[in-house]
Amino acid sequence: MSIIKIQINHTENIPKEKLAFHLYDEIGEEYDISEDDIEDYFNIDYVLQLPNDSFVTIFTLDFPTLAVRDIELKDVLKSYLNTLRDLEEVENVVKLQDEILQEIALEYYKSLFSIEMELRNVLTYILTYDEKPIVSDTFKDFGIDKAQTFTGSDILDRHENGLFYILFNHYGSFTEPKNLKAEKIAELLQDVSISDYTEFKNRIQSRYISCDRHSQFLYSIKQKLDPLEKMRNAVMHIRNLSDSLITNFENAIDDGHQGKGVSTLINDFWQSEALCLNESTWRSLAVKELSKFNTDEILRDDQNNFDDREDVIDYIVDEINSKVDISDFEPSDDDFDELRNLLNSESSDVPSSSQHEN
Repeated sequence: MSIIKIQINHTENIPKEKLAFHLYDEIGEEYDISEDDIEDYFNIDYVLQLPNDSFVTIFTLDFPTLAVRDIELKDVLKSYLNTLRDLEEVENVVKLQDEILQEIALEYYKSLFSIEMELRNVLTYILTYDEKPIVSDTFKDFGIDKAQTFTGSDILDRHENGLFYILFNHYGSFTEPKNLKAEKIAELLQDVSISDYTEFKNRIQSRYISCDRHSQFLYSIKQKLDPLEKMRNAVMHIRNLSDSLITNFENAIDDGHQGKGVSTLINDFWQSEALCLNESTWRSLAVKELSKFNTDEILRDDQNNFDDREDVIDYIVDEINSKVDISDFEPSDDDFDELRNLLNSESSDVPSSSQHEN
């Protein structure tokens, strides 16, 4: 059973029997339900007279669980409410509560929640990659207004970031920064720390997303956000979900004739990043691990029972390989050779982390 609460503004008395009769017309014969049984689904909560001598009736309909046939339950309810609205004595019909809608909306909310969190995940990574702090000044550069103010301590305590406080439709605003005003350009031109045109140009370009593949992703999702935002607004404000709203939403998140959906675009983004960065990431982490080993000390330690320096190097490379684990990536012989070369370098001491970072 699903609870539906309805308010009717009307000019004449509308008894429960009449409300039940019109629902019987919708479902009675098709589902073999008697008029008496249908009447039991109704409860009149209030009947109140208004100052203009019309009336408001608020009633609760305990809508029965029906097998879905050629028409969905939400459409059965809509047809019934249309019938009530068209009665001569009825001026208006408004739903106050709709558990049929609630059940459908919750499924879309779960989908939206997952997609929005994944989008924030990608955007957080892209901004972090470019060393753009997720703060008000960065938002201003891209013409983004916060939906709610926040402080640094607040979001740190909640393990959030500023992206949690911008409007959904602004997720697509990071494609390019807003144009600089003349006074800002003049300010940059007078900046004594900018010594030449190349440096000035670099300062301007630093406002943009630096990596082409990141920009391409942002452009690819931008056109998909409108159907998602409309579904989000409908769900959050408890509006009816029209067939076109649902279709547009599903076309935006799923692959189809309109190309890749948001879910696939997000998955493709991470795969592309991994393809581009896995090897350099593994090598960098592996080199940093080298600072934790000293070949000479290991060789001198009698408990280790190594015959020569090459045995120690093989041991260190194996240890590093077991500790540095990059998903879906297997280091190549060249990667291992680089570690061996570092260990075989002129100095018997393994390079420090700070040396490699530079």
